Amino acid sequence: MCSGEKKSLKTPERLGMNVYQPSDKSGLWHWIKRYTGIHVAKNAVCPGHHAPWDFLKTIYFNRPPVSLALGGRGTGKSFLTALATHMMCRQTPRHRVRVLGGSLAQSLQIYEAMQSIVRQMESTIGESHQEFQSLTKNRGLYLNGSEIMILAASNTSVRGPHVPTLLLDEVDEIPTELRESAMGMCMNLGGLKASTVMTSTWHKTGGPMTELVARGELGEFPFFKFCIFEVLERCPQSRSGPNLENCPQCPLVRWCHDVRDGGPPRAKRSDGHYSIDSVIQKLMCVSQKVFEADYLCMGPRADGIWFNEFQRALHVNEKAEYQPSAPVHIGLDSGVYTGAVLFQVLWQKIETPNTTGNRMKSEHLVPLIHVFAEHLSEGHSAEWNARKVLDLTRRYCNGRIDYTWTDPAGGSRNPVGPTVMAEYERTGLKLTSWPYAQVIDSLAGVESLLNPAQGSPRLYIHPRCELLISAFQNYKRARISGQWRDWPEDPQHPHEDLIDALRGGIRAVLQDKSSTLLNVPRISPKRIF
Repeated sequence: MCSGEKKSLKTPERLGMNVYQPSDKSGLWHWIKRYTGIHVAKNAVCPGHHAPWDFLKTIYFNRPPVSLALGGRGTGKSFLTALATHMMCRQTPRHRVRVLGGSLAQSLQIYEAMQSIVRQMESTIGESHQEFQSLTKNRGLYLNGSEIMILAASNTSVRGPHVPTLLLDEVDEIPTELRESAMGMCMNLGGLKASTVMTSTWHKTGGPMTELVARGELGEFPFFKFCIFEVLERCPQSRSGPNLENCPQCPLVRWCHDVRDGGPPRAKRSDGHYSIDSVIQKLMCVSQKVFEADYLCMGPRADGIWFNEFQRALHVNEKAEYQPSAPVHIGLDSGVYTGAVLFQVLWQKIETPNTTGNRMKSEHLVPLIHVFAEHLSEGHSAEWNARKVLDLTRRYCNGRIDYTWTDPAGGSRNPVGPTVMAEYERTGLKLTSWPYAQVIDSLAGVESLLNPAQGSPRLYIHPRCELLISAFQNYKRARISGQWRDWPEDPQHPHEDLIDALRGGIRAVLQDKSSTLLNVPRISPKRIF
């Protein structure tokens, strides 16, 4: 969206600044560049996408009654909305704007971006120039009487006075009922047409964006889509090589080179502000599914099924068999159903290109999970389950047990407590609680192992573990009021007990050992002081 480089601008006369307003699209682009230093990207890079400039000029000049922008994280959708809104407010006296997000923090994104734009303009023009008459944490009042105000995400706040401009940021996080109530605030006022601008990423299956994107694609209202490639900096020859010979080493290559017109890679067409190094850093920290949904706008997860990245042909393999060289971990979730998985964690060295563009490579250790046995029962005692698990260890790993992990939460569903844990210990299984984590976070950790954004899968299941395989294929999200939620559909289902046993065990092993850099020098703490 913007270049991020602040070029020196000659200070114009204040009179010229106040009087001159861009009257056409070319004038608007140059006005923004001159007075804010922002370079709005004009090129659409990916098939079916739009340039950020297309979105900005439309909401500023045309003011459609409703418009929707689907943008990846970091693409500047909130910033562009703030920029267009600031232009409207400073040009039109007594203009009223309201901003609503899925949370107060999201509502503040546009407001804070607008403050940043105004500060940059005031700095460029000179200290004597002011845009705001007053500025508080949730309300900005312009010298000409225009006003922008933040709304709390509540039914009371969205039933306030009518305004001509309504901004809905991260609309996928705003409940449909609240969004529809807020729409009633927007109407023609003061000679301005009513305009509601909605912006969001799209990562919820069956969430509000699912419906809105479908309506936009049918032409019900202007719909814009731009991803991280639309705002990415142009890839220099020093990184790619004169003949793209360095591209295969880049983690972005599978998406960058996915072009169907025979033209140059996407990063050779882009002309934005987002650094390639920053994109690679994000890619290294998330799964492929999250990267594609949140940064590339390739759509949300498959409806309902949690692990839609799981593929039997890819993740079920006999190479997950027990290996004597690695410790044996047991993840155990006890309750009405008792589930247990036997797995090992192997550490694999991978090389990634140095993001500075030279030929040196960085070495990382990444975990490789092998699940080689499973246990699931209903209504049996702790002693009975412990003996069955011990039988599995004798059958598949020569009786070896290095660590046994269990759920620390307890509660009504999980009766593991001092008495039950003592029963396991008397039988020969000493249980250790795995570290507490939000269910959604530990499930995301499992997802990242199934299909990491870089490299091959890091989770393999032996074909004998049919129950666990079935759990991955059928583990579903809860559905409430027509929307998929980020928690399991049935916490009492046997699928949940096996997945819980695995996610908890993996969490315990990886909590302090994830992706360690091999080339970081160690020094004595005494040398720090």
